[in-house]
Amino acid sequence: MDNKNNNDPNRLITVAIHTFDRAVELKNTLEEEGIEVVLHNVNLDEKVVASGVRVRIRERDLPQALQIIESPESTTSDKRCVLLPVDFGKYSLKSVRLGMEYARRNRGKVLLLHSYINERHTMSLPFGSDRYDSPENEVKDIKKNAKQCMADFVQMLKDKIAAGELPKVKIESKVTEGIPEEQILHYAQKYDVSLIVMGTSGTNRRRQNLIGSVAGEVMDACKFPIFTVPIGMPDVGLTDITHVAFFSNLIQQDLLSFDRFARLFNMRGVDVTIIPVVEKKDRKLVDQSLQQLLQYCREHYPECNFKTKRIAAKTFIESFAQFAKEDNVQLIAVPNKKSSIFSRLFNPSIAHRVLFQTDTPMLVVPV
Repeated sequence: MDNKNNNDPNRLITVAIHTFDRAVELKNTLEEEGIEVVLHNVNLDEKVVASGVRVRIRERDLPQALQIIESPESTTSDKRCVLLPVDFGKYSLKSVRLGMEYARRNRGKVLLLHSYINERHTMSLPFGSDRYDSPENEVKDIKKNAKQCMADFVQMLKDKIAAGELPKVKIESKVTEGIPEEQILHYAQKYDVSLIVMGTSGTNRRRQNLIGSVAGEVMDACKFPIFTVPIGMPDVGLTDITHVAFFSNLIQQDLLSFDRFARLFNMRGVDVTIIPVVEKKDRKLVDQSLQQLLQYCREHYPECNFKTKRIAAKTFIESFAQFAKEDNVQLIAVPNKKSSIFSRLFNPSIAHRVLFQTDTPMLVVPV
């Protein structure tokens, strides 16, 4: 049990949630360095073995433990490659800037990816750059032009790094032919990335284009966290994020997704509003589950400030947009389950609706 005194250096705190095998591996690594480790079930009632195991240490050992976990040589450290799909448009730099900032904070690298489509593909996708559609660019020149655009883009980033306008990180780049979402998923898997940062059209995208969005397709199929950056997002950095709205289904998997989210970003001092997104009609049961989750989060993430907010399902987007504006919500965190094209066609998920109808960045954590 945690000590009730938050200033007690012997208080147990959580440093990670893993599968049982990875939790044991991390426990062995930390104990080899003299750090006492306790493994706990993440289930709220702790009656059964859950799908994840909480790795807990004494608070006094946190600096040493983080140094071990974040070491590049550590086999249990987080993956350090950030995938940045780009189309060389004027909005690409906004998502790239945030991706580079995240990579620098985690001592990682970024992989710039551009996928081009030639005349063999009959469907029009928004990820390709418009410059390849002009009559003077024949199919045989598309690859050459794409590579030149990437070279120019990388050089521009390096110039901004040299001028101190962008964080200094290692940059790799790939230019590939194919369907954009397929290439994104392929390289995310190949590099085992820690995060995908993608630009989106936000409120500028028309409703009928919901199905055709590359970001939406990647969101459905991807097992990696995705950070979406709308065109209309204010120019802010990751350190400027002080208020996060966390959409919760009030299920056990949300604990794992929130922990993953908390490890992706520095959460110290951040306000977190838990917003239930459930189909349950029993308000008393929903309120009870919400309070249990609130208590759990306050106990295990004392560095954050938690509160809850109920939003009516019928007016969810409109009511949330008003709340986000009034309370200055700077990031939405969504545990997202995979859904089929049919379910999105007839009943778009909250994640998809928010993706295209708000200008607030969103972190989608797969569960």
